Amino acid sequence: MANCFVFEDIDNSTVINTTNPINQTTRGVAIAVFGLLFAVYLFTYTGYIQSSDGLAMFATVENMVRRGAIDSNRLLWMGIQQGSFGPDGTLYSRKGIGMGLLAYPFAWIALHWPNLGLVHAALLLNPLLGAWTGALLYRTGRRLGWTVSTAAATALLFGLGTLAWPYTQTFFSDPVCGWGLFGALYGLLSFRQSGRKRYLMGSGLAWSLAYLARTVNLVTLPVFVAALLVALYRRQRGAAAPALQLSFVTQFGRDHWRPLISFLIPVVIGGIVSLWWNWIRFGSIWESGYVESEAFSAPWLFGIVGLLVGPARGFFWYSPILLLGFGGFGWFWQRLRWFTGSILAISLIYVLLYGKWYMW
Repeated sequence: MANCFVFEDIDNSTVINTTNPINQTTRGVAIAVFGLLFAVYLFTYTGYIQSSDGLAMFATVENMVRRGAIDSNRLLWMGIQQGSFGPDGTLYSRKGIGMGLLAYPFAWIALHWPNLGLVHAALLLNPLLGAWTGALLYRTGRRLGWTVSTAAATALLFGLGTLAWPYTQTFFSDPVCGWGLFGALYGLLSFRQSGRKRYLMGSGLAWSLAYLARTVNLVTLPVFVAALLVALYRRQRGAAAPALQLSFVTQFGRDHWRPLISFLIPVVIGGIVSLWWNWIRFGSIWESGYVESEAFSAPWLFGIVGLLVGPARGFFWYSPILLLGFGGFGWFWQRLRWFTGSILAISLIYVLLYGKWYMW
Protein backbone atom coordinates (compact mmCIF):
# COMPACT_ATOMS: atom_id res chain seq x y z
CA MET A 1 0.00 0.00 0.00
CA ALA A 2 1.36 3.39 -0.95
CA ASN A 3 2.69 5.53 1.87
CA CYS A 4 1.64 9.16 1.97
CA PHE A 5 2.95 12.24 3.68
CA VAL A 6 1.67 15.75 4.11
CA PHE A 7 4.06 18.66 3.82
CA GLU A 8 2.87 21.93 5.34
CA ASP A 9 4.20 25.31 4.34
CA ILE A 10 5.69 27.58 6.99
CA ASP A 11 2.55 29.72 7.17
CA ASN A 12 0.21 26.71 6.85
CA SER A 13 -1.34 28.29 3.74
CA THR A 14 -0.26 25.54 1.38
CA VAL A 15 -0.42 21.80 1.84
CA ILE A 16 1.25 19.44 -0.60
CA ASN A 17 0.21 15.78 -0.67
CA THR A 18 2.66 13.38 -2.24
CA THR A 19 2.31 9.63 -2.52
CA ASN A 20 5.20 7.33 -1.73
CA PRO A 21 8.04 9.88 -2.23
CA ILE A 22 10.91 7.49 -1.46
CA ASN A 23 10.18 3.99 -2.73
CA GLN A 24 12.20 1.33 -4.51
CA THR A 25 11.88 3.14 -7.84
CA THR A 26 13.13 6.38 -6.34
CA ARG A 27 16.07 4.63 -4.73
CA GLY A 28 16.89 2.83 -7.96
CA VAL A 29 16.82 6.01 -10.04
CA ALA A 30 18.94 7.80 -7.41
CA ILE A 31 21.55 5.05 -7.73
CA ALA A 32 21.37 5.37 -11.52
CA VAL A 33 21.89 9.15 -11.29
CA PHE A 34 24.86 8.56 -9.02
CA GLY A 35 26.32 5.96 -11.37
CA LEU A 36 25.88 8.11 -14.48
CA LEU A 37 27.46 11.18 -12.89
CA PHE A 38 30.32 9.19 -11.43
CA ALA A 39 31.01 7.56 -14.80
CA VAL A 40 31.07 10.94 -16.54
CA TYR A 41 33.38 12.34 -13.88
CA LEU A 42 35.76 9.43 -14.38
CA PHE A 43 35.94 10.21 -18.11
CA THR A 44 37.42 13.61 -17.20
CA TYR A 45 39.44 12.34 -14.25
CA THR A 46 42.95 13.81 -14.43
CA GLY A 47 44.80 11.86 -11.75
CA TYR A 48 46.94 14.77 -10.61
CA ILE A 49 46.58 17.62 -8.14
CA GLN A 50 46.33 20.98 -9.87
CA SER A 51 46.77 23.54 -7.08
CA SER A 52 48.80 24.38 -4.01
CA ASP A 53 45.63 24.15 -1.90
CA GLY A 54 45.15 20.58 -3.01
CA LEU A 55 48.80 19.76 -2.42
CA ALA A 56 48.58 21.13 1.12
CA MET A 57 45.60 18.95 1.99
CA PHE A 58 47.05 15.89 0.29
CA ALA A 59 50.40 16.28 2.07
CA THR A 60 48.55 15.99 5.37
CA VAL A 61 46.60 12.94 4.20
CA GLU A 62 49.74 11.23 2.93
CA ASN A 63 51.61 11.80 6.18
CA MET A 64 48.64 10.54 8.18
CA VAL A 65 48.61 7.31 6.17
CA ARG A 66 52.35 6.72 5.87
CA ARG A 67 53.65 7.90 9.24
CA GLY A 68 50.69 8.63 11.46
CA ALA A 69 51.76 12.29 11.44
CA ILE A 70 49.86 15.46 10.50
CA ASP A 71 52.62 17.78 9.32
CA SER A 72 53.12 19.26 5.85
CA ASN A 73 56.92 19.34 5.87
CA ARG A 74 56.97 17.94 2.36
CA LEU A 75 55.86 21.41 1.28
CA LEU A 76 58.59 23.36 3.04
CA TRP A 77 59.62 24.64 -0.38
CA MET A 78 56.35 26.62 -0.44
CA GLY A 79 57.13 28.39 2.80
CA ILE A 80 53.96 29.71 4.43
CA GLN A 81 51.92 29.93 1.24
CA GLN A 82 49.65 27.09 2.34
CA GLY A 83 50.83 26.36 5.86
CA SER A 84 52.07 27.86 9.11
CA PHE A 85 54.75 26.78 11.54
CA GLY A 86 53.64 25.37 14.86
CA PRO A 87 55.36 25.88 18.22
CA ASP A 88 57.52 22.83 17.49
CA GLY A 89 58.88 24.39 14.28
CA THR A 90 56.94 21.97 12.08
CA LEU A 91 54.97 23.15 9.07
CA TYR A 92 51.25 22.40 9.28
CA SER A 93 48.53 22.96 6.73
CA ARG A 94 46.02 25.67 7.57
CA LYS A 95 43.22 23.59 6.07
CA GLY A 96 40.60 21.78 8.10
CA ILE A 97 40.85 18.11 8.89
CA GLY A 98 37.66 17.20 7.00
CA MET A 99 39.36 16.39 3.70
CA GLY A 100 41.93 14.31 5.53
CA LEU A 101 39.29 12.27 7.34
CA LEU A 102 37.32 11.54 4.19
CA ALA A 103 40.31 10.88 1.93
CA TYR A 104 42.16 8.76 4.50
CA PRO A 105 40.41 5.45 3.60
CA PHE A 106 41.20 5.94 -0.10
CA ALA A 107 44.85 6.69 0.59
CA TRP A 108 45.12 3.80 3.05
CA ILE A 109 43.80 1.33 0.47
CA ALA A 110 46.27 2.69 -2.09
CA LEU A 111 49.13 2.32 0.37
CA HIS A 112 48.36 -1.38 0.72
CA TRP A 113 47.58 -1.91 -2.97
CA PRO A 114 50.84 -1.37 -4.88
CA ASN A 115 49.13 -0.93 -8.26
CA LEU A 116 47.19 2.12 -7.06
CA GLY A 117 48.83 5.47 -6.37
CA LEU A 118 47.93 7.51 -3.31
CA VAL A 119 47.19 10.61 -5.37
CA HIS A 120 45.00 8.67 -7.80
CA ALA A 121 43.04 7.13 -4.96
CA ALA A 122 42.58 10.36 -2.99
CA LEU A 123 41.34 12.15 -6.11
CA LEU A 124 38.40 9.73 -6.29
CA LEU A 125 36.85 11.43 -3.27
CA ASN A 126 35.42 14.48 -5.03
CA PRO A 127 33.93 12.57 -8.01
CA LEU A 128 32.18 10.28 -5.53
CA LEU A 129 30.83 13.16 -3.45
CA GLY A 130 29.81 15.13 -6.54
CA ALA A 131 27.82 12.16 -7.83
CA TRP A 132 26.37 11.58 -4.37
CA THR A 133 25.20 15.20 -4.22
CA GLY A 134 23.42 14.73 -7.53
CA ALA A 135 21.66 11.65 -6.17
CA LEU A 136 20.61 13.59 -3.06
CA LEU A 137 19.26 16.35 -5.26
CA TYR A 138 17.16 13.79 -7.13
CA ARG A 139 15.79 12.39 -3.88
CA THR A 140 15.03 15.93 -2.70
CA GLY A 141 13.01 16.54 -5.84
CA ARG A 142 11.01 13.39 -5.24
CA ARG A 143 10.37 14.39 -1.64
CA LEU A 144 9.08 17.73 -2.90
CA GLY A 145 6.61 15.94 -5.15
CA TRP A 146 8.39 16.34 -8.48
CA THR A 147 8.02 13.73 -11.18
CA VAL A 148 10.83 11.25 -11.75
CA SER A 149 11.85 12.97 -14.98
CA THR A 150 11.88 16.46 -13.44
CA ALA A 151 13.88 15.37 -10.42
CA ALA A 152 16.36 13.40 -12.55
CA ALA A 153 16.78 16.26 -15.04
CA THR A 154 17.44 18.71 -12.19
CA ALA A 155 20.06 16.41 -10.68
CA LEU A 156 21.80 15.95 -14.04
CA LEU A 157 21.71 19.68 -14.77
CA PHE A 158 23.46 20.25 -11.47
CA GLY A 159 26.00 17.51 -12.05
CA LEU A 160 26.79 18.29 -15.69
CA GLY A 161 25.82 21.94 -16.17
CA THR A 162 27.47 23.70 -13.24
CA LEU A 163 30.88 24.08 -11.63
CA ALA A 164 30.18 20.83 -9.80
CA TRP A 165 31.73 18.92 -12.72
CA PRO A 166 35.12 20.69 -13.03
CA TYR A 167 35.49 20.74 -9.26
CA THR A 168 35.40 16.94 -9.22
CA GLN A 169 38.77 17.04 -11.01
CA THR A 170 40.37 18.86 -8.08
CA PHE A 171 41.35 18.13 -4.51
CA PHE A 172 39.59 21.25 -3.27
CA SER A 173 37.22 21.05 -0.31
CA ASP A 174 34.32 22.66 -2.19
CA PRO A 175 32.67 19.36 -3.25
CA VAL A 176 32.90 18.15 0.35
CA CYS A 177 31.28 21.35 1.62
CA GLY A 178 28.56 21.28 -1.02
CA TRP A 179 27.77 17.64 -0.29
CA GLY A 180 27.81 18.19 3.47
CA LEU A 181 25.66 21.31 3.57
CA PHE A 182 23.12 20.02 1.07
CA GLY A 183 23.09 16.64 2.80
CA ALA A 184 22.36 18.40 6.09
CA LEU A 185 19.42 20.25 4.54
CA TYR A 186 18.16 17.04 2.94
CA GLY A 187 18.27 15.38 6.34
CA LEU A 188 16.12 18.13 7.86
CA LEU A 189 13.63 17.86 5.01
CA SER A 190 13.48 14.07 5.40
CA PHE A 191 12.93 14.38 9.14
CA ARG A 192 10.17 16.92 8.69
CA GLN A 193 8.32 14.53 6.42
CA SER A 194 9.02 11.24 8.18
CA GLY A 195 9.74 12.16 11.80
CA ARG A 196 12.65 9.70 11.87
CA LYS A 197 15.45 10.96 14.10
CA ARG A 198 18.10 9.06 12.16
CA TYR A 199 17.79 11.75 9.49
CA LEU A 200 18.70 14.37 12.09
CA MET A 201 21.77 12.39 13.12
CA GLY A 202 22.78 12.19 9.46
CA SER A 203 22.05 15.88 9.00
CA GLY A 204 24.27 16.84 11.92
CA LEU A 205 27.03 14.51 10.72
CA ALA A 206 26.94 15.92 7.18
CA TRP A 207 27.10 19.49 8.47
CA SER A 208 29.99 18.60 10.79
CA LEU A 209 32.04 17.14 7.94
CA ALA A 210 31.44 20.28 5.88
CA TYR A 211 32.55 22.37 8.86
CA LEU A 212 35.65 20.25 9.45
CA ALA A 213 36.57 20.58 5.78
CA ARG A 214 36.25 24.37 5.91
CA THR A 215 35.89 26.15 9.24
CA VAL A 216 34.10 29.12 7.70
CA ASN A 217 31.02 26.92 7.30
CA LEU A 218 30.38 27.57 10.98
CA VAL A 219 28.47 30.69 9.91
CA THR A 220 25.71 28.47 8.49
CA LEU A 221 24.99 26.66 11.76
CA PRO A 222 22.39 29.21 12.99
CA VAL A 223 20.44 28.69 9.75
CA PHE A 224 20.34 24.93 10.20
CA VAL A 225 19.39 25.19 13.87
CA ALA A 226 16.61 27.66 13.01
CA ALA A 227 15.39 25.37 10.22
CA LEU A 228 15.32 22.45 12.64
CA LEU A 229 13.35 24.44 15.22
CA VAL A 230 10.81 25.45 12.58
CA ALA A 231 10.53 21.86 11.38
CA LEU A 232 9.92 20.65 14.94
CA TYR A 233 7.36 23.34 15.62
CA ARG A 234 5.45 22.70 12.40
CA ARG A 235 5.26 18.99 13.18
CA GLN A 236 3.03 19.86 16.14
CA ARG A 237 -0.18 19.43 14.21
CA GLY A 238 -3.02 21.75 15.02
CA ALA A 239 -1.01 23.83 17.45
CA ALA A 240 -1.79 27.51 17.39
CA ALA A 241 1.14 29.91 17.29
CA PRO A 242 1.69 30.89 20.95
CA ALA A 243 3.66 33.85 22.15
CA LEU A 244 7.36 33.23 22.54
CA GLN A 245 7.32 33.06 26.35
CA LEU A 246 9.61 31.25 28.75
CA SER A 247 6.94 28.66 29.52
CA PHE A 248 6.53 27.85 25.84
CA VAL A 249 10.29 27.59 25.30
CA THR A 250 10.61 25.28 28.31
CA GLN A 251 7.77 23.05 27.15
CA PHE A 252 9.12 23.01 23.61
CA GLY A 253 12.48 21.83 24.90
CA ARG A 254 10.85 19.08 26.93
CA ASP A 255 8.81 17.88 23.98
CA HIS A 256 11.62 17.93 21.43
CA TRP A 257 14.86 17.31 23.31
CA ARG A 258 15.45 13.98 21.60
CA PRO A 259 15.41 15.36 18.02
CA LEU A 260 17.52 18.32 19.11
CA ILE A 261 20.09 16.04 20.73
CA SER A 262 20.11 13.78 17.67
CA PHE A 263 21.14 16.71 15.49
CA LEU A 264 23.49 18.34 17.98
CA ILE A 265 25.55 15.30 19.02
CA PRO A 266 27.56 15.09 15.76
CA VAL A 267 27.72 18.89 15.62
CA VAL A 268 29.28 19.08 19.08
CA ILE A 269 31.67 16.23 18.26
CA GLY A 270 32.69 18.10 15.10
CA GLY A 271 33.34 21.22 17.16
CA ILE A 272 35.50 19.31 19.61
CA VAL A 273 37.49 17.73 16.77
CA SER A 274 38.01 21.18 15.22
CA LEU A 275 39.33 22.61 18.49
CA TRP A 276 41.61 19.59 18.95
CA TRP A 277 42.88 20.05 15.38
CA ASN A 278 43.87 23.63 16.20
CA TRP A 279 45.54 22.62 19.46
CA ILE A 280 47.53 19.69 18.06
CA ARG A 281 48.95 21.87 15.27
CA PHE A 282 49.41 25.30 16.81
CA GLY A 283 49.19 24.80 20.57
CA SER A 284 45.91 26.67 21.08
CA ILE A 285 42.30 25.67 20.45
CA TRP A 286 41.65 29.16 19.05
CA GLU A 287 44.61 29.28 16.65
CA SER A 288 43.87 28.07 13.11
CA GLY A 289 47.16 29.14 11.55
CA TYR A 290 45.77 31.70 9.11
CA VAL A 291 47.95 34.77 8.69
CA GLU A 292 46.79 38.36 9.08
CA SER A 293 46.93 39.05 5.35
CA GLU A 294 44.21 36.45 4.74
CA ALA A 295 41.30 38.55 5.85
CA PHE A 296 37.77 39.56 4.91
CA SER A 297 38.77 43.09 4.04
CA ALA A 298 37.67 43.75 0.44
CA PRO A 299 35.14 46.48 -0.41
CA TRP A 300 31.79 44.73 -0.25
CA LEU A 301 30.30 45.96 -3.54
CA PHE A 302 33.50 45.23 -5.43
CA GLY A 303 33.70 41.73 -4.00
CA ILE A 304 30.06 40.82 -4.53
CA VAL A 305 30.09 41.97 -8.15
CA GLY A 306 33.29 40.04 -8.73
CA LEU A 307 31.88 36.95 -7.05
CA LEU A 308 28.64 36.88 -9.02
CA VAL A 309 29.27 38.41 -12.45
CA GLY A 310 32.96 39.34 -12.64
CA PRO A 311 34.63 37.90 -15.77
CA ALA A 312 37.41 36.24 -13.77
CA ARG A 313 35.39 34.44 -11.09
CA GLY A 314 31.77 35.35 -11.78
CA PHE A 315 29.53 32.58 -10.49
CA PHE A 316 26.86 32.96 -13.16
CA TRP A 317 29.39 33.10 -16.02
CA TYR A 318 30.55 29.61 -15.17
CA SER A 319 27.18 28.15 -14.11
CA PRO A 320 24.63 30.06 -16.24
CA ILE A 321 22.06 27.30 -15.87
CA LEU A 322 21.57 28.47 -12.27
CA LEU A 323 19.94 31.64 -13.56
CA LEU A 324 16.84 29.47 -13.93
CA GLY A 325 16.66 29.54 -10.15
CA PHE A 326 15.40 33.11 -10.24
CA GLY A 327 12.44 31.98 -12.33
CA GLY A 328 11.56 29.18 -9.93
CA PHE A 329 12.03 31.17 -6.74
CA GLY A 330 8.42 32.37 -6.64
CA TRP A 331 7.08 28.84 -7.02
CA PHE A 332 9.25 27.58 -4.19
CA TRP A 333 8.49 30.52 -1.93
CA GLN A 334 4.73 30.12 -2.33
CA ARG A 335 4.78 26.40 -1.63
CA LEU A 336 7.81 25.75 0.55
CA ARG A 337 8.91 28.78 2.50
CA TRP A 338 10.77 26.85 5.18
CA PHE A 339 12.98 25.06 2.66
CA THR A 340 13.37 28.03 0.33
CA GLY A 341 14.12 30.40 3.18
CA SER A 342 16.90 28.12 4.42
CA ILE A 343 18.54 27.97 0.99
CA LEU A 344 18.19 31.73 0.52
CA ALA A 345 19.69 32.46 3.94
CA ILE A 346 22.69 30.20 3.33
CA SER A 347 23.23 31.68 -0.14
CA LEU A 348 23.09 35.26 1.14
CA ILE A 349 25.49 34.47 3.97
CA TYR A 350 28.06 33.13 1.53
CA VAL A 351 27.68 35.99 -0.92
CA LEU A 352 28.11 38.55 1.85
CA LEU A 353 30.94 36.64 3.48
CA TYR A 354 33.05 35.89 0.42
CA GLY A 355 32.27 39.29 -1.03
CA LYS A 356 34.59 40.58 1.71
CA TRP A 357 37.42 38.12 0.97
CA TYR A 358 40.66 39.97 0.37
CA MET A 359 41.61 38.16 -2.83
CA TRP A 360 39.61 40.23 -5.32
